[in-house]
Amino acid sequence: MTLLDIPVDEDSLVRYYTLTLPDLLEIQLRRREHNRLGFAVQLCLMRYPGRQLLANEVPPKAMLDYVAEQVGVSSVAFRLHARREETRSNHISHLQGYLQKRNATAEDRRAALLTAIETASTTDAGVSISAALVEER
Repeated sequence: MTLLDIPVDEDSLVRYYTLTLPDLLEIQLRRREHNRLGFAVQLCLMRYPGRQLLANEVPPKAMLDYVAEQVGVSSVAFRLHARREETRSNHISHLQGYLQKRNATAEDRRAALLTAIETASTTDAGVSISAALVEER
């Protein structure tokens, strides 16, 4: 498993992908089932592991089923999600505001590089260096 993989074990699904009432209310603002589900999946991934759903990426079935059940739609609806790049981009943009996130600035990248260099001076373990970067953000 890599750092940005989507977990599929039951404990992780519950821990990382359980939607809150405010989340569900925000999701319900989307009109079509596939957009509600796609928006919910994007929301979950932006929280953990902290990345966007890639274009044409299909999440693991276990994760998709877990999120779909909470949203009240069939996981099959995801097939129609973001056929338009504009929809995916709009969801990402809206979720950045909802989650109070922003794109990294040059200053953020510089700070991350310094953290990585500092950590790498004590270890060559990629996981430790990555963990230090995650803690720093």
